[in-house]
Amino acid sequence: MPRLKTYFLSATFLWSFYCFPQTADDQDSVSAPPKSLKGFHAGLFVGSYFANKYTARLYDGYGYDYNSNKNDFANSWMNRKINYEYGGGNGQPDRIATALNVNHGSWSFSESDMPINLKYNIAILLGANTRYCFNNLNAIVFNVYASKLTVSGNFTITLNTAQVNTTMPGYTNTKTFSIMGNEQRLLFQAGYQRIIGDEDSPLNCFVEIGPSLSMAKFDKNQILINTLQIDITTQYNPIGYVTYRAKNLTGVGFGVFGGLGINLNANAKWTLQLLYTPSYDKINIGADAKSTLQHAAGLRAYYNF
Repeated sequence: MPRLKTYFLSATFLWSFYCFPQTADDQDSVSAPPKSLKGFHAGLFVGSYFANKYTARLYDGYGYDYNSNKNDFANSWMNRKINYEYGGGNGQPDRIATALNVNHGSWSFSESDMPINLKYNIAILLGANTRYCFNNLNAIVFNVYASKLTVSGNFTITLNTAQVNTTMPGYTNTKTFSIMGNEQRLLFQAGYQRIIGDEDSPLNCFVEIGPSLSMAKFDKNQILINTLQIDITTQYNPIGYVTYRAKNLTGVGFGVFGGLGINLNANAKWTLQLLYTPSYDKINIGADAKSTLQHAAGLRAYYNF
């Protein structure tokens, strides 16, 4: 993965900088690791977040009623938007036909056209990290991370006129379009961190583990038909008044996290950590929420007070 390679190369560069020949005075004042790390440290994290695709189904176009139950196709957000509000229903203009460059009545959208292949894209993960070191090897940590996720998938619309020169039996002229979603997550972690190896060595491996809490919010759900972008979470009547607006789906879930990586005491004030941190979280939005495995990786920098 390109971003993981970037983090590895960054850590290698930092370590090579640390090992660059120095005078004795420089080593004492700049690069010499502290004799004791005991005390409070604060830092920042930047990395990549790989969300489990299980909750991507929340953005499949069916939507939810006021009791957070999933709609059937007849009441789905996409059916209402495409076949009625934008598709010429109730005497409204057929904006779908215009976007497809076909005549009214020359296209159809049914349950078999609903979205598939929904997945989260790799997201940026930013964090504020603190720890209290009891000594050079043992610490308690508290981490807060935030990420804004995007979801992507595909749906189809069937054109009722076959393409020219198409002779294959059973051929249907279908066009594929994009559905997109946005989600916000805030992650809290508290746990134990253990440096593995010689406490006087500037370079070691480390592990960490503890409980976690995740806060998630369903943000947006949109479809794109050529150049026509439609927010499917709000429904309007024929005279333009809002008849339905999706309430914010939010939830809090509990889980556990782990972590492992490389720890570098760069000098008396800075500690750098190249970190891979999986977590087993319950993203508690929508129906049938369950705990799933998420992944993150990045670079953490602590300032040693």
